Amino acid sequence: MNFCPLAFLMLCLSAWAQPVRVNFAKGADLSLLPFLLDHGVVYREAGQVQDPLLILKNHGGNYVRLRLFLAPNGLEGQVNTLSYTLKLAQRVKVAGLKFLLDLHYSDGWADPVHQIIPAEWTSLSHTQLVERVYAYTRETLAAFRREGCSPDMVEVGNEITNGLLWPDGGPFGEPAKGKEADNRPSAEVQWDRLADLLKAGIRGVQADDRRREIPIMLHIDKGGSRETGRWFFDQIAERGVPFDVIGLSHYPFWNGSFSDLKTNLASLSETYRKPIIVVETSYDNGGGDQKKLPYPLTPAGQKAYLEALIQVVAATPEGRGQGVFYWAPEWIQGRQWQAPEWSGQWENRALFDRAGNSLPGWRAFEIKVTSGGDQASP
Repeated sequence: MNFCPLAFLMLCLSAWAQPVRVNFAKGADLSLLPFLLDHGVVYREAGQVQDPLLILKNHGGNYVRLRLFLAPNGLEGQVNTLSYTLKLAQRVKVAGLKFLLDLHYSDGWADPVHQIIPAEWTSLSHTQLVERVYAYTRETLAAFRREGCSPDMVEVGNEITNGLLWPDGGPFGEPAKGKEADNRPSAEVQWDRLADLLKAGIRGVQADDRRREIPIMLHIDKGGSRETGRWFFDQIAERGVPFDVIGLSHYPFWNGSFSDLKTNLASLSETYRKPIIVVETSYDNGGGDQKKLPYPLTPAGQKAYLEALIQVVAATPEGRGQGVFYWAPEWIQGRQWQAPEWSGQWENRALFDRAGNSLPGWRAFEIKVTSGGDQASP
């Protein structure tokens, strides 16, 4: 049989673009919940003490997102060790909710400006780092499986717009200068290395998931930037990184308008033909930044924003908008834990007031998704 490069390329692209079925996710990142409960926070709804997991579920939520660090220092909310996260994942499953595991591949916060390699891995070569990412990921998934709380979806990296495990797999931002420029690999090399690392993490998730039941998400920030979305995922597609779900962060304070988000969702849907989830968002419930935003900075405005966002995502062409996760709805100060540097920034965006009473925003999860967002496009 004659070999046809174009036909082979089209076959590869077709396989890369195969969608997975993902019911519309209405969820929240509740990663700090046990820590806050242990430090004096009490949550209530309608005057009654209530578990936020059940508050989410009772209002129509179906998913919880949990982050995982390697060796967190316990400061500024960095408490999510493997043992901590295993126990919380078990609680999530008992509550009848699905669970998205967010692998940071760092000892602490990972985001577009912080992708700090774990201290334990700093001396590894690129080849060794790829091997370690695979082994760590496989071992981590095996630990959840042993405890009866396997994740229903996995993020390989958190907000990896500028890569991860720096300086091996990024960053791709401002050009380096001076000695840093002499020592930093080219952007092309770093993209290749990032692809190696992502493929290793994905292999680690799938090593003991032979039926491919756990969807893999790649998550970037700047949900309102069509240019960023195309720039990142074009590089990923060019290098054949196999994944299932596009994850975006969209904070209206930083990431643009609903119009910007719609443009990006439509572009990503048409180009990559994969389910898309806004996996991080929040909105001020009062007392915070008074920039021009689509709704008042009040509890009612917070609810209106979240309802509108769910509708925007659900209206993505071909039903590919398949979920919204609210970030840190539980993050308020406790009697035994005070973090002034976080007070106001996230406390004003929680779905509880500072006394621990639930706010109307929880009811946004009751909205019915009617645009076909309950399944991936054929």
